[in-house]
Amino acid sequence: MTEEVKIQRIIDIIKNGEKAPNRQAIGAEFEHIVVDGNSFDSVNYYQEKGIESILKELQRKGYDPIKEGSYLVGLEKPEGVITLEPGGQLELSVPPSYSLRQIDEGYVGFLHEVLPILEDNNQLLLALGYHPKTSIKDIPFNPKKRYEYMSNYLKNTGTHAHNMMKGTAAIQTAIDYTSEEDFIKKFRVANFLSPVLALVSDNSPIFEGEVYENNSIRSVIWENTDKQRSGTVKGVMDQTFGYREYAQYILGVPPILFIKDGKYLPTGNMTTSQVMGENDLTEDEVEHLLTMVFPDVRAKRYVEIRMGDSLPYPLNISYIALIKGIFYHQGNLDRLYNLSLDVTDENLAKYKVDMIQFGFEATFMDEKIGAFIQQLMDMAEKGLPTEETLYLAPLKDLLAKSQNPAMVSKEMVKTEGVKGVLWTAQNHIIRREHSAGKEVI
Repeated sequence: MTEEVKIQRIIDIIKNGEKAPNRQAIGAEFEHIVVDGNSFDSVNYYQEKGIESILKELQRKGYDPIKEGSYLVGLEKPEGVITLEPGGQLELSVPPSYSLRQIDEGYVGFLHEVLPILEDNNQLLLALGYHPKTSIKDIPFNPKKRYEYMSNYLKNTGTHAHNMMKGTAAIQTAIDYTSEEDFIKKFRVANFLSPVLALVSDNSPIFEGEVYENNSIRSVIWENTDKQRSGTVKGVMDQTFGYREYAQYILGVPPILFIKDGKYLPTGNMTTSQVMGENDLTEDEVEHLLTMVFPDVRAKRYVEIRMGDSLPYPLNISYIALIKGIFYHQGNLDRLYNLSLDVTDENLAKYKVDMIQFGFEATFMDEKIGAFIQQLMDMAEKGLPTEETLYLAPLKDLLAKSQNPAMVSKEMVKTEGVKGVLWTAQNHIIRREHSAGKEVI
């Protein structure tokens, strides 16, 4: 197989994701950390009333099991798919939706199913960007073979690789594109905004048991996971970065493992190009290779925006509203794309470093990043349908005070200890009136 054939196979997968302008949906993945309700210690996969036990209880609520060998490692039904991150973090993927209400109701429906189980176990479901107490070395990997191969490979590529795998939790959003031109704009703008979105969603007040005094520890963790497959894709701001450029990026990265005939096979230091050259892979097997890189912005059959910390409800829906208001309003997208054209890879790296050190006082595009965030929120509000603007309000109100969730928690942690993150536990959501008058929880 020639290099050009390999490039074209990946291009075809990305191109097949193109949607008609009126068929663009937004998808979301919500990750959570489960802890003991008294001690805040991690709840792992194997312990009594651990993650596998929770999945077995959830299965009774109409889910089909996802198994690996004899282990239950996920659940699925049309309303959503529940999977596990390496340290047992619970992830809900909701189906792509055209409305924020559908995403809201899908997420709240999941909470109604899982929270009674956790309450009976005296456990908390934390929407937090990093584990608040248990050290990474004390959290076992769940039994998925994929993670065994990844952990063995990544332990040699970055100082924080296992922190990423077992300690972090995110909110990830997926957006559609209508053409390669639209893909180029959205992919560039998503990378351009990466330090901004990381700061907006920062919800990691504690790192390995200590208050983290800088900002966005998940950004630091990803920068120290594997330079080849995480952080910013090299060249994304220095050139026109379309389907071909992304395919070339994928082909140059070692995939760690691949799937052949349903079996996981380690690849060592072979690149994706070498793996494809030595194996006759199906389209699904090639598509799996696209999941073995973890940059801030990733392409598959959609653009995946990955730098957001896990956020408690309703801030998580508010963050998704921000993404929708930016990327699905042509005027907003064009304005941000044009603004980004003066930014290089080097500029973007500096913006990220400044954001981590200075937070809302950092410089971004020759102004304080806090001022830019306010402009961005105004743009997003104008970019949403009128009936969806209220979803943006919780995050907009917090950011108007030059605060993010991590800053709220840090003040409480300094006086209350680890219990200062209790407000991020989804167990403690109280009933509230939905913007349309419907009580959702």
